[in-house]
Amino acid sequence: MSVSAYTCMCKRTFTTQNHFSQHQHSCLHTKKCLSSAISSLKEFVSRRKRVRTSCNDNSTAEIVDSPILSSNLSAYRRPPSGEARGFTASEQSENCQLPKRFRDIIPQAPPTVPSEVRDRPPASVGQVVTSSERPALLSHSIFRMQPNVFGLVRQYFSSTPPSHDPEEYVTLADLSFIPNSGPITEEQPHSPTASGSKSQYYPYPNHSAFQLGDWSWNQGVRKSQGDYMKLVGILSGGTFDVADVSSTCWKQINSQLGANEYDKGDGEEWEDEDAADLYHRSLVAVMREKLANTRDNRLFHYEPYQLLWSPPHLNTEVPIYGDLYTFPAFLDAHRTLQGMPGEPSCDLPRVIAGLMFWSDATQLTSFGNTKLWPTYMYFGNESKYRHCKPSCNLSNHVAYFEMLPDSFKDFAGFNSDCTTHCQRELFHEQWKILLDDEFLEVYEHGIVIHCCDGITRRFYPRIFTYSADYPEKVLIAMVRNLGGCPCLHCLIPKVRIQNMGMPQDRQQCETLERNDDRRRVMVSTAWSLIYENDYGVGSTAVEGLLKSQSWVPTSNVFSDRLADLGFNIFHALVVDLLHKFEIGIWKMLFSLVHKLDERYRQTPTFGPATIRKFLANASDLNYLLQCTIPVFDGLLPEPHNQTVMQLLFTMAHWHRLAKLQMHSDLTLNIMDQVTSTVGQQFRNFKATVCSAYNTQELCQEAEARARCNVKRTAKRAVGQQGKQMEPAISPKHTQRNKVFNFQTYKFHALGDYISTIRLYGMSDSYSSEPGELEHRSPKARYSRTDHKSFVKQLTCIECRQARIHHIGNKIVHRPHVEIAEMARSPDVHHHIGMTQKYPIHIGTYLRSHEGDPAIKNFLLKLKQHLLQHIHKLTDISSEDTNTIIIKDDHLYHHNIARFNYTTYDVRRAQDVVNPCTSHCNVMVLSSDNDMGLEGHRFIYGKVLGVYHVNVIYVGVSMIDFTPLRVEFLWVRWYKPMEQVSSWDTSTLDRLRFPPMDDESSFNFVDPEDILRGCHIIPAFARGKRHYDGLGVSACAGDKEDWHEYYINQFVDRDMLMRFHFGLGVGHVYSHYHFTQVKPREVVTGDEVEDTDEEDANEEDANEEDADDADSIRDGLTLEERFNSSNESLLSQFGQMYDSELEVDYEN
Repeated sequence: MSVSAYTCMCKRTFTTQNHFSQHQHSCLHTKKCLSSAISSLKEFVSRRKRVRTSCNDNSTAEIVDSPILSSNLSAYRRPPSGEARGFTASEQSENCQLPKRFRDIIPQAPPTVPSEVRDRPPASVGQVVTSSERPALLSHSIFRMQPNVFGLVRQYFSSTPPSHDPEEYVTLADLSFIPNSGPITEEQPHSPTASGSKSQYYPYPNHSAFQLGDWSWNQGVRKSQGDYMKLVGILSGGTFDVADVSSTCWKQINSQLGANEYDKGDGEEWEDEDAADLYHRSLVAVMREKLANTRDNRLFHYEPYQLLWSPPHLNTEVPIYGDLYTFPAFLDAHRTLQGMPGEPSCDLPRVIAGLMFWSDATQLTSFGNTKLWPTYMYFGNESKYRHCKPSCNLSNHVAYFEMLPDSFKDFAGFNSDCTTHCQRELFHEQWKILLDDEFLEVYEHGIVIHCCDGITRRFYPRIFTYSADYPEKVLIAMVRNLGGCPCLHCLIPKVRIQNMGMPQDRQQCETLERNDDRRRVMVSTAWSLIYENDYGVGSTAVEGLLKSQSWVPTSNVFSDRLADLGFNIFHALVVDLLHKFEIGIWKMLFSLVHKLDERYRQTPTFGPATIRKFLANASDLNYLLQCTIPVFDGLLPEPHNQTVMQLLFTMAHWHRLAKLQMHSDLTLNIMDQVTSTVGQQFRNFKATVCSAYNTQELCQEAEARARCNVKRTAKRAVGQQGKQMEPAISPKHTQRNKVFNFQTYKFHALGDYISTIRLYGMSDSYSSEPGELEHRSPKARYSRTDHKSFVKQLTCIECRQARIHHIGNKIVHRPHVEIAEMARSPDVHHHIGMTQKYPIHIGTYLRSHEGDPAIKNFLLKLKQHLLQHIHKLTDISSEDTNTIIIKDDHLYHHNIARFNYTTYDVRRAQDVVNPCTSHCNVMVLSSDNDMGLEGHRFIYGKVLGVYHVNVIYVGVSMIDFTPLRVEFLWVRWYKPMEQVSSWDTSTLDRLRFPPMDDESSFNFVDPEDILRGCHIIPAFARGKRHYDGLGVSACAGDKEDWHEYYINQFVDRDMLMRFHFGLGVGHVYSHYHFTQVKPREVVTGDEVEDTDEEDANEEDANEEDADDADSIRDGLTLEERFNSSNESLLSQFGQMYDSELEVDYEN
């Protein structure tokens, strides 16, 4: 018996592949050879790209004469006409592109200023003039950018281009949701010896001390394994010197970092008001600090713009809404400012600084009652995608509000009206300190700041949004909590809330809008009754004056100080999707039963955190709505079941539309219609379903009510002076009847989302979620305090961390490189591992599963698929599968496959497909022929395995026996049901598996054809196919099959927009009519713009002959013919070898 030998390039021989692989990881000779080959390949690719972008269209691509490249690539070059043809197209057709509708187009930022315009020096970069006259008003004009590949157009309301364009600095990593997809740079950090100055690290004496300080304060409180490895990297780095830190006085440095007098009174420190014990920062000082930050300056939008969408399948331009600086509120404020007379003797550019506030009280500990009431401030001039990333450090802590102490409540006794009134007064007095005279002066006349780009500008702060939960919003707006008119924007009474969505309700919301001028008159009168005539806060005279409109007798500091400057606090209090809908309306409708828990636990997961595994008690989770339709189906008899299904479908549809991160006028019109449908179906649900059932409290609800009554009785007994009373013994709790009640502010607020989105932007821009996420910062800092005077200590810790970040921004860092970045590169369509550690012998596999229906004609189908793959790469048209030889008769198994895709909002995301888990379902685009009368846009399949084979073609036109790596998926197809679901019928698409003996049940798919992963949920009401748990096919795993399945089109935002076909900006394939489903090509926007004429020619050819595959065969580049991820992998190999990291070939 012969023993296989593995020989390395260094001439060493091994008998086992494991030992051979371990040696390759450390073999210097192999690394040198591979590094040399990679360098040659990089040079070849760069030269080819330069040739492709050359202005001379008749020039021929120059091939680098490299012996290494020649030996590896010669087998795949097409010979001249008349000679034998290989696996690739000729050099003349190498630049041909696929039709635009079939390409996987890489996301790109909105169009930037053209270079010829950008390089032109501006007429004025801002200067102070000597004349005492005010500058003349600006004329109204528009500056438009050219559309990009997605049809997006930027439109500035100015005659000149912007002096600073942040979109120029946006990279693919900034547009990607894929973890660890950041670019790898080669800059090295400045060493103290090279810089010659230690002031850049002050108060740290040197770079080594700064590294340890940064690791200690900004790398988390509880150190993880990753933090440990970062520390190891610092200590083993070439710039770290133990002698530099041996004599460092750490206590003194920490004291300097947290002291208020740091930096000689630069205004950024925390201030303490003795009168209120309020720790806060000056809002003007925060603005100065922000605009002096070099790191944030690049992506700070000084000028707003309107974003328009002009796709080929629409006849007109459609406004697109994304970030706050693209919305009417910001644009109107900017135009108003530019139209106003400027400051005397000043012609500096005037810029709006959009302020967005979040505030919410939070518990600092899991056990105990230690609370903190922080206020965060963001700038609307920055992208909302960066707001939600804590690593960007865009949240500014501006105040920690104080609440009434318990001693005051003891002093006031049980006069709740007085206590509540004093809490309102305290809150607004604290905001009065923040809105000081300096801020009002800047609000009206602006503040001059020399920006990091060298231009001096005058900034005017404007408050756009204030996000908080409902109890805090009524405290801000001075509206009675849950009063007769609970809405913060209108005077709709509670008895008419159920009319939400009706035309008369929308009209009344406009006509009954809250008027601040009338409120100020009424509150002034009530103030006189209380403080001059000694009436009580809750007296009949005061209540009779204010209760009808749910006002309270407290002056509003926002109205008093900013109303004359055009600010409306009621408009700034935006809707909150988290508290109003996900925890409000949905929890109100949702009632827990055991059957629901059982079905939720059987619901498959999806994505890294989109749908997680449901707990034993599913009522604790907030993302139930995405999976609720299959779970609730069949729990009630007809016709009630149909009513509930339509209501849940409409709610899920509205919820996903409300959470979109990019809207257009088209989608907002759809959401407007769905809002009306929600109100109608809620009223129908109460009239038909709720009236037919007698509902009661849950046991836990009754027990909680009984405990609350006992505590309330005991507290009253303690409050009786000189009288001891035993707390009343609560009788045995009884479950009360419950009636479905949707006459609440949360239900009424559903009608405010459309107007708020049109004015201020997407709900995620001002949702309370960023504020809830930022709560992690003070909670983590709290563990570093002594838990006594923790508020002051929190301000010191915040100062230390912020100042360390400022020091770090002045130093160039080398990002940490992860091995996983090879598999997370966003510029490829998919990635399948390079390992061959798990070979499967085809003959042995077929014999071991003999009789299994899944492997019927397995080898024949596989060779046909491989032959079709070769047809797409060459001009070979042979139908003889015998010309396909699979090297060693082995196919190689992979655990996972990663698929990157462009989302509807032009971002890059990734789905991981694992055949061994519930993340095994994929979707591909359907062709016109496949759609037929059923009208299904997509085809769905369950991935049974991820493989690759090494193929040798031995037919006509072969060159040699060089194997070609071909990746493929083994898929079991779903079959759609006969009915066609639509938005009008309010039903999800249903699927089922075809019979096992059906010839089309199993097949192979090119990974290039995969759109993305999908979420398929069993139709629990139809039951399982095999109740005994014994299936027919072990390969297909059909023992867990259900009779039917649902396509969850509400699983995430991108999936929803794929079913709103043609409305997703990033879904370029939906902007054209279908002709034939063909593999997509990963290209960049620049390549697409240069090939529009070719696209038109190719589309005409496809209409004449649908079987013409020349456009596909000619549209593949040299690297993509081998593997879509080869170029990225090789470039990553080169970068990793340059950084002296060890290559890992694992999945």
